[in-house]
Amino acid sequence: MFNPKILIISTIFLIIFSGCTEKNTESNNRVLNVGACTDLAPTSYLEDGEFKGFEVELIYEISKRLDLKPEFIAYSFSELLDAVSEGNVDCGIGYIGRTPERQLKMDFSRQYAYTYSSILVKQNSECVGIKCLEHKSVGVLKDSIEEKWLESLSKSMDFDIISYENQNDIHKDLLSGKIDSEVTDHLTSLYLIQEYNSELKIVGDKFDIIYIAIAIDNTNPELKKSIDAALLEMENDGTLVKLKEKWNID
Repeated sequence: MFNPKILIISTIFLIIFSGCTEKNTESNNRVLNVGACTDLAPTSYLEDGEFKGFEVELIYEISKRLDLKPEFIAYSFSELLDAVSEGNVDCGIGYIGRTPERQLKMDFSRQYAYTYSSILVKQNSECVGIKCLEHKSVGVLKDSIEEKWLESLSKSMDFDIISYENQNDIHKDLLSGKIDSEVTDHLTSLYLIQEYNSELKIVGDKFDIIYIAIAIDNTNPELKKSIDAALLEMENDGTLVKLKEKWNID
């Protein structure tokens, strides 16, 4: 026998179920646009057309916890900072140091690593420490903290600063002898020494300390809160430590 109550209950159930399904589908399809450098191994780089590295895996883990789908967009380092500050991407990775100057243009997540500036020279160089820069040509990534440090240092020392858009071009010119030294972050320096079979070496002391974080569009405070919550959760459950151990990150 036809029962109108059953029909009403069934209809309500279908509406609720349909609504939940639609909501979940929308949630699972939410995209996180991530600006990423392609030449900053071991944190963010391209290999066979695929983004890889410590920070790339970090973003995948954060996205999973926030029910987001990351889509990576390639930028040079200076372009990446502009993309974040202008709101062209939701966030950016490139072993980005948090500074007061940058915080005027973008937000930053809680820090998850640190590094410092290092001077790289060829293994056969006889110079020692910061004197390796004197009367020499030094390559550095454009708009990096290291570039700002060199500009400040050049007020009391004589050397030529050559700014590059691409980190790999700096390495090539250093190895070929086109430039005399390179200033980059310590993690990149250690990677390059390993990659080039100790053809390069680090000279000098730890000149500064740089705290690394995800750069975030400052018009999206909720995203910053969500990313910070995910990072804190990863710290507490050991996921962050495992990722850093995998990629030899301090």
